[in-house]
Amino acid sequence: MKKEWETKRLGEVTTKIGSGATPRGGDDSYKAEGISLIRSLNVYDDGFREAKLALIDDEQADDLSNVVVEPHDVLLNITGASVARCCRAPADLLPARVNQHLSIIRPIQKKLDSDFLHYLLISKTYKDRLLHAGEEGGATRQAITKAQLQEFVVEFPESLEEQKRIVLKLDEAFAGLAKAKENAEKNHQNARALFESHLDSVFTQRGTGWVEKTLGETCEMYQPKTIGTKDLLPHGTYPVFGANGVIGRYDKFNHEEPQLLVTCRGATCGSVNISEPKSWITGNAMVVRPKDHELDLHFLEFIFRGGIDISGAITGAAQPQITRTNLSPLLIRYPKSVTEQTRLAEKFEALTEETQRLARIYEQKLEALESLKKSILHEAFSGNL
Repeated sequence: MKKEWETKRLGEVTTKIGSGATPRGGDDSYKAEGISLIRSLNVYDDGFREAKLALIDDEQADDLSNVVVEPHDVLLNITGASVARCCRAPADLLPARVNQHLSIIRPIQKKLDSDFLHYLLISKTYKDRLLHAGEEGGATRQAITKAQLQEFVVEFPESLEEQKRIVLKLDEAFAGLAKAKENAEKNHQNARALFESHLDSVFTQRGTGWVEKTLGETCEMYQPKTIGTKDLLPHGTYPVFGANGVIGRYDKFNHEEPQLLVTCRGATCGSVNISEPKSWITGNAMVVRPKDHELDLHFLEFIFRGGIDISGAITGAAQPQITRTNLSPLLIRYPKSVTEQTRLAEKFEALTEETQRLARIYEQKLEALESLKKSILHEAFSGNL
């Protein structure tokens, strides 16, 4: 044990450990205004998220009067995929209640600072122990029981002042990391926005020698024959393209040349791909093939990525879909010169590659910041901060 640190069970240093319940009627019982009901989707290690916060009325809140959230509580997800995520109680939304997927952990403030406990529980060592408890506590899904939490062992400095000193150091470090993360994410978004802006400006401003026609006039559109997943071969010679790219291999191909594919069913309806040479394309993708060599295939791809709005061609709320009938009337604008189309497509492709390169850099920065965060927490609870 670290010098002048205590080892205690949570049950010894808390006045409350307990979970709530979902009001009768479930999601349909939530109100447009009222008292906050905090759920697992609001609780993250990096803080409370108010999006999708549920609200209940006074009568429902009275039924949950034994799980009123107080300012110094730590909220812990105790079931499901989000098990072991935790955050500090959101002071500006209190009084609040929690549902059955969360446990309130209320430290005795004279012994254990709640901010210190939150940092402790999101550190890797303690997170792993909570996840292990969840595996033991649930038969069919991860769950941490109240008994497990009461017996859960934590280490902390005897001195409350020392706990607060560590919290202050971590707050300062994490504020800096949060700012760096915000900047990286903003730069990532700006790079993407710059590409989209350039794409939009080309198709909006156009130039001399551009023509306007419908997709039905310029392209052949059809859905090929579908093969089932049972027909796929692990070591098939040719790639099989489904709604969102390659889904497997097959021993035959139904398209020798690359084709523009538009996802025509599901949540990603309207997204585009270019198939590989000698591919089997299934009916979950709409082939959009230029007629009479009037359009460069890759320029057509960028028309779909930023030159037209196909949202109006998507029908169906529960199962979005695009049909040839809906696509055909859409107007597209393009240079009459195929050479100019190819030049623009090459420029768009170069910008795409640069955007993707920047995206990888920013993703690496975000990963590095997350690793640094874990390292700082490890140092703090190793007694080295």
